[in-house]
Amino acid sequence: MAKRAPILPDNYNPVGDRLRRILQPAPAPSPVERDSSEPERVVQSSLVQPIAAPAPAVSHEVQVPIEREPIPEIPTDRELKAVSVRFRCTLSERRKWHEVTRELTGDHNNLSHFIRAAMLLLEHAHEPLKRLAPDIQRMVKPATTDALGITFYEGRLGQYLYDAIRLAGRPKG
Repeated sequence: MAKRAPILPDNYNPVGDRLRRILQPAPAPSPVERDSSEPERVVQSSLVQPIAAPAPAVSHEVQVPIEREPIPEIPTDRELKAVSVRFRCTLSERRKWHEVTRELTGDHNNLSHFIRAAMLLLEHAHEPLKRLAPDIQRMVKPATTDALGITFYEGRLGQYLYDAIRLAGRPKG
């Protein structure tokens, strides 16, 4: 005969309970004698940011917000391509770009290579782009709900990029 599973309580919520345990502040450790020359350590979780943090007890301690932490050195050896850059586009744009790259290369999965090549063109045209930066910065970005304004904005930005890439010439290599 099969065993019956116990009936779960009405307030059964394992995900919510786990979140509550994570979000609750850790209980204060019992006072332990420590060497006064050792600085007090503050552990900051990257998952949970306190809304209002109390002032640090040690005056020489500086807490760096997570978004202000220094970026680690980029490895120069063989780096795995595991990071992606995402941007918004319409489904018809995505289909069109995939179709264009498939038509040009004969392979259906080369869109990322074309986008990487376009970004390399921008890197190569960095100096002319720096000269055009004041003009680009004067452009006013329209609201995301203004489709026509965004079209004109991106068209004008494309003109600046084209001018800079044309001035930079063909990349070497």
